[in-house]
Amino acid sequence: MNHETIKLALAYSLASDLHEAWRNTRKKADGTYEARIKKSTDEIWNKDHQTDTVDIANSRFEELPKNWQYENLEAAKVAIDLVYNYVLSYEPITFEEIERMAAIIHNEWLKRNTWVYDPNYGNPKLAVSYEYLSKEEQDKDKIQIFYAQNKVNAYLNDLIEIDDICKKNNIPINTKCLSKKRKVN
Repeated sequence: MNHETIKLALAYSLASDLHEAWRNTRKKADGTYEARIKKSTDEIWNKDHQTDTVDIANSRFEELPKNWQYENLEAAKVAIDLVYNYVLSYEPITFEEIERMAAIIHNEWLKRNTWVYDPNYGNPKLAVSYEYLSKEEQDKDKIQIFYAQNKVNAYLNDLIEIDDICKKNNIPINTKCLSKKRKVN
């Protein structure tokens, strides 16, 4: 299996984790989640569910329409790509590198979320470069780096089955085999 396939599979796994982390901020005492109804533009999902609305808070990542999986998946792809070679090569990620990576994560988010610039419904506090974000918003970008590191380490320690993730998400598996460079303690 090639590195790009492995990274994509890890990104799907991380995207699910990111969605669950967001859902947990909406969890109620009874175990359900405060509803967040959104429009689905995924025609296949809409046909299968006979609706074009989805409660994203009461849906697991795998149950979401493609348009609502998109943001977490794209964020996860960026984070995995940033840390993958560091983790595989034992290279520590310094504080400065984490800050640089977090800035990239935020810049990529801005590219995907141009609504933030809209004068009527945008968010001027988010429509700035990373260094001008609040500490809370910067931490949201940094935590993705840590989650991604943990995900790659879990894979290297055989705690994640890439083939299963590929099958579950219809990711084509390249038969060229790669050996893992190291085991992480």
